[in-house]
Amino acid sequence: MKIDRSRIKKSTSEVPAECQALIDKLRSCSKKELLEELKKIDTWTFGKCELYHWIEILDLCDSILAAAATRVSPKSWQICCDLPENQESKELLLWVLHFTTLLIEHSFSRHLYNSVEHLLTLLSSCDLDVVLGVLNLLYMFSKRSNFITRINAEMRNTLLKCLTYLAESWGGRENGFGLADCVRAHTPFPLTATTLHYEFYTEDKSSSSQASCIHLENVDQISKLPSEIMDGLVESFHVPKDGHMLLFTHLRLAHSFSNHSLRLKCVQARLQALSVLLYSNADSHNLLYPGILDELVQLLELHHPGLVEIRSAALRTLTSIIHLDRSPHLPKKPGSRLNMIIDVTGAALYHGFLPQLVRSCISSLTSDGSQSSDAPEDQFPLPLATALFSFLYHLASYEAGGEALVSCGMMECLLRVINWPGLELEHITFVTRAVRVIDLITNIDMQSFQSHGGLNSFINRLEMEINICRQDQPYEIVVQSQRHFQHTDSVGEGGSSPRAQEEPMDFVDEEMVRIAIDRVAVDSDSNPSCSKDQMSVSDTIYDKSHISDNSSKVNKTCLPQRAALLKSMLNFLKKALQDPAFTESIRHVMDGSLPTSLKHIISNAEYYGPSLFLLATDVVAVYVFQEPSLLSSLQDIGLTDVVLHALLIKDVPATREVLGSVPNVFSALCLNTRGLASFIKYKPFEKLFKVLLSPNYLSAMRRRRSSDPIGDTASNLGNAMDELMRHQPSLKSDAIAAIIKLLQELCLLGHDPKYVCWKPQKGSSGESPHPVPRVSNEAGSSDEEEEDEEEASTSSHPQREDSSVDTSTTAFSEKTPVALVDYILNVMKFVDAILSNNSTDDHCREFVSQNGLEPLLSILALPNLPVDYPITPAAQAVASVCKSVLNLAHEAQVMKSGLAQLSEVLTRLNPLCHRQQEQCGSILLEELARAPNMETAFSTPSATPLLHAMAATHGYVIMFVHVCRTGQLDIRTISINNWGSELGLTVLTQLADLYSALVWESTVLLALCSEDSNREFTKEEIFKYCPPSMMRTQSESMDISSESQEENMEVDDEKFFNRATSKSTSVIPPNIKLKYIKPLLGASSRLGRALAELFGLLVKLCVGFPVRTRRGNHLTNTPVSPTPSAHNVANSLAALLTRGLSPQFLPDSPVAKFKLTYLI
Repeated sequence: MKIDRSRIKKSTSEVPAECQALIDKLRSCSKKELLEELKKIDTWTFGKCELYHWIEILDLCDSILAAAATRVSPKSWQICCDLPENQESKELLLWVLHFTTLLIEHSFSRHLYNSVEHLLTLLSSCDLDVVLGVLNLLYMFSKRSNFITRINAEMRNTLLKCLTYLAESWGGRENGFGLADCVRAHTPFPLTATTLHYEFYTEDKSSSSQASCIHLENVDQISKLPSEIMDGLVESFHVPKDGHMLLFTHLRLAHSFSNHSLRLKCVQARLQALSVLLYSNADSHNLLYPGILDELVQLLELHHPGLVEIRSAALRTLTSIIHLDRSPHLPKKPGSRLNMIIDVTGAALYHGFLPQLVRSCISSLTSDGSQSSDAPEDQFPLPLATALFSFLYHLASYEAGGEALVSCGMMECLLRVINWPGLELEHITFVTRAVRVIDLITNIDMQSFQSHGGLNSFINRLEMEINICRQDQPYEIVVQSQRHFQHTDSVGEGGSSPRAQEEPMDFVDEEMVRIAIDRVAVDSDSNPSCSKDQMSVSDTIYDKSHISDNSSKVNKTCLPQRAALLKSMLNFLKKALQDPAFTESIRHVMDGSLPTSLKHIISNAEYYGPSLFLLATDVVAVYVFQEPSLLSSLQDIGLTDVVLHALLIKDVPATREVLGSVPNVFSALCLNTRGLASFIKYKPFEKLFKVLLSPNYLSAMRRRRSSDPIGDTASNLGNAMDELMRHQPSLKSDAIAAIIKLLQELCLLGHDPKYVCWKPQKGSSGESPHPVPRVSNEAGSSDEEEEDEEEASTSSHPQREDSSVDTSTTAFSEKTPVALVDYILNVMKFVDAILSNNSTDDHCREFVSQNGLEPLLSILALPNLPVDYPITPAAQAVASVCKSVLNLAHEAQVMKSGLAQLSEVLTRLNPLCHRQQEQCGSILLEELARAPNMETAFSTPSATPLLHAMAATHGYVIMFVHVCRTGQLDIRTISINNWGSELGLTVLTQLADLYSALVWESTVLLALCSEDSNREFTKEEIFKYCPPSMMRTQSESMDISSESQEENMEVDDEKFFNRATSKSTSVIPPNIKLKYIKPLLGASSRLGRALAELFGLLVKLCVGFPVRTRRGNHLTNTPVSPTPSAHNVANSLAALLTRGLSPQFLPDSPVAKFKLTYLI
């Protein structure tokens, strides 16, 4: 079935250029051309991306699968791909299955795949090659994801039954059906192997069950396809439908068993089906009969060249059995099968079968073939070697398996693979697996690794792989260090030219470096244009166009297989540098080629991907923390400058992991005076903090899942930045200044009329209005051993529906949408983490002394914010920062500045608070009606100033409620003293007037929305504020006939109004209520409730601090007399109540019921 695009979320991740080129090529091919293209794709070299981008190709493949799986007739078992005239279509089908398997292996979000029903049909093919192709695809799904467990229950149960029929035992060794016996060419087999014997029960008309039996001998001699025989059996016998697949599976086996090549495919299909069931955590442990492990090992001991696929399948099955031990729901204890596998394979013995097999495989791979008459690829072909290394990885992932590999002396031969200079892609995958196995067994024994020179082997291999990458991406950052800190004349690995030395020493040079594979040579004079690209680091503006041009000029990404190898080696190096066994040798690890390799990775985050970039910077940080005294040596060779340049001049990769690690890297680089001075020269904080206001980083700021235990990226970044500032107190002033500048830039976004706050439309996933670029070439894509996570949501893999901004009008669409609310939320979490990560007040006092409160509090009144902003987490986040400053620093300035800004906002609400006597209707509705464009009025501050001033007031009220709600006596005292001051009482009086006005506004708006409201008043209000043309436009959903609409063009407005509302119990059309009146009612009601909460909180503050009475303490507590400020606040609140209940202050109303509602 083709993928239903209307039901899936759109992706915002970028497609690797190689993937996009292949997609464009395949979708333009005819079937014949498609076959030729698919034949060229034997190994995946196109990067890794979301499966969403391949939807067109998957739909194309689905149509091919559907044509091949079409049955000749509805009740027939013959399918089109088995017909003799469809041989070309069958070849295309097999290559489509092969391509889909590769695609599933190198993609994520695999839940989009939607062709399982065709795979189920193809499992009943008479051609075992087709069955094996389907099983290979299902194997990839089961091993790399939880796809099979997520498909619908009916389809999943049918699939698992089909696989169980394929995987069940044929009788075992005692009956002559051992796996090794079945694959031997000249071994006689029992006569029952070609006999179909099937017993079943049928129900007659009297509903009684009757036993029946189908018995056919010598099925292999019937000159018909199994499907044709099946059609005859189904027609002759009333076999229950749920038994058809089991019968056909037995029939196909009996028909194929006498043919040796077909029998081999049957054995392979049985093993592959068993592996799929085990990886899918299906109830398949009953298929693991006693002796199956011995049978699998016997298969491995066969050395016939034609049994390569069988031996590979046996290894994959052993690997899946190891995986089965992870399940806690199985009858056997965890590890029991693992110990049996170790015993039957001799994994713990130096001369055991498995260690000897591994040594032979490695010798075959690493030799040039001159020492043997057989070519290495003939002895250990790619599938067998791949399965063997995969088995080793899974075995080593358990402690018992790792100890066994240590005991058999596996380290030396694995290091031979690392030292092997194989460059083909399949060779790279073997090296990757060897690295991962070494990584696992060194957790148990690091001594053997060190004694065989393992660390040097890893560093040399890393250098070799990086030098190959330099051919695709020769760019490398070269930074000219300051003269008085420069201890050597070389900038990179090569020496700098006299011209470069004569230039100012605080300049940064960017150049393309052409590098041979075996040696890196940097020549500043080779690029005559480099002087044009120089820019002072001390400048606040840096031209990044040169960087992007150079670093992405090649427009390539690292091959997934090579990226997986680099990731594995860097992970191991990061672990090894912290191992006590390397205490002595670690001091010299940076004397060789490792810094040069790290420079290239760090210089080219776009090429290598964020994962490798993060690991490379982490290796540098770990090394510095382990050996702080050697930081100067890294500075001499320019590695630290490259790291700073990559993080502060170029754009930081937009992932949560990279952003969270940046402060830790900076802490490492600032451990000496020279590093700190170099760091400060870059003006780092302003550049780093700007990621919080960039749409490219929005997805990285969100939590990946709601159940994610770690905090969000912004908070983690703030906590890490606080640690950096505490390690280096001299950075505190600059960092706080950069934070305040960040707040000011946020205020500029909120005031600039050319911007409009972007809001996700209903049903969208809330992603940024701009596409989020994402490097999809994640390292580790070729890893068959690490199970991928299936993420249907992800911020890590961002997906969203159409979340375009409403551009229904030209004026509104001219504004640039910005995710202002998201920016505020992220910045506030970041700032709050810095200020409150520790209980000390130094950061808060520095923040206040640099006048940070003014831009902080101004955020609450930004005109570009939406009117419902106060109920979002962003407003609460601003209040949390204010509370942190007040609680930690006891700064009364928080209250004073807040009250002053609130007073300014309240003056803009005077038309609402002091209504004229003739204004008995809704002032907010009147303001909305006067707007030039009602569609955009809620988002335009100039069109609805009162509504936006109410939203700003609501933000301040929430802040004060959050700040004043505290149990600390001194904070309560500060609060009540400020509310009792002259400014506080003035604001309180303004809030009281606003509260009274809001109660009346809510009363009127509620009446307009009510079904039983006064029709005459409602009719008058609507005619006063809502143009009849708008009523016509908005009444389209009210089932008015076209004839009456034409007639309405000739009648007056009152007749139109009466006609439009005659078909509804309400005077106002429901869509007008929903679109215009209810948002106004919601805004006024929310602010009214917030004010009532604030007034109630102030009452509690006025009566003093509650005194706890301990049990057994019978002393009488002396009541504390309220302070003068508390008296003033209490009097003001009492005046509010008095005025609200006094008849003389009731507003004029044409409907008496409104006054009663107002009082209530």
